[in-house]
Amino acid sequence: MLRVAQLGALQNTGEAVAFVWSDDFPTDYTDFRAKFPKGKRSQEESLLNRWLGWFETVGTLYRNGLFSEDLLFDWLAVDWAWDRVKGVALGLRGEMGEPRMWENFEYMAERQRSWQPKRP
Repeated sequence: MLRVAQLGALQNTGEAVAFVWSDDFPTDYTDFRAKFPKGKRSQEESLLNRWLGWFETVGTLYRNGLFSEDLLFDWLAVDWAWDRVKGVALGLRGEMGEPRMWENFEYMAERQRSWQPKRP
């Protein structure tokens, strides 16, 4: 898990976090595409893809049993992160015609919604 945190730092996910949580991030797919047109690769779309890719990596490792659920969900607010980008992510998924894009990020967020910590 520490290696994944380091990977996030190496990929400068902090910049992606700042963009996704800023007022400049349109949470609706149509608004996102109006601001960042398809085919005109923007810095902002790259930041979003960095965010989605990192969470997809974490989700893939989690879904395959490589992360403790308690540790992971105590560390990350995955459900909040997914909720923030869901509208755009699902729109991009449709745009690409790939229904599995970011499926592990989405799966992890849904699992966190029912998670209860196992600590006193």
